[in-house]
Amino acid sequence: MNIENLPEILKVCGLSSVATYGVMEALKPLIKMVTTNWQKAAIRLAALACGGCWGFYLGATAESTIAGVCGAALSSVIVAKVKSSLKDRPSD
Repeated sequence: MNIENLPEILKVCGLSSVATYGVMEALKPLIKMVTTNWQKAAIRLAALACGGCWGFYLGATAESTIAGVCGAALSSVIVAKVKSSLKDRPSD
């Protein structure tokens, strides 16, 4: 990876992260309906695949595809952390 490509890779990572979040929020009920066991794993794998597709669509290179997968992983981690912190917050 060249340092000249870094802004493009970061852009692809950020856009894939946001796009994956939106797509997965729409697909999550469908995935939960289809799978009975392994729901969390299926959702996270679908998010990674979605991020990879977005990355490839945005850049059409292997680096952008990897950045898309990383963006999807980042999105999954952020969503899990926010949900756990909201669940642990005491109610008023």
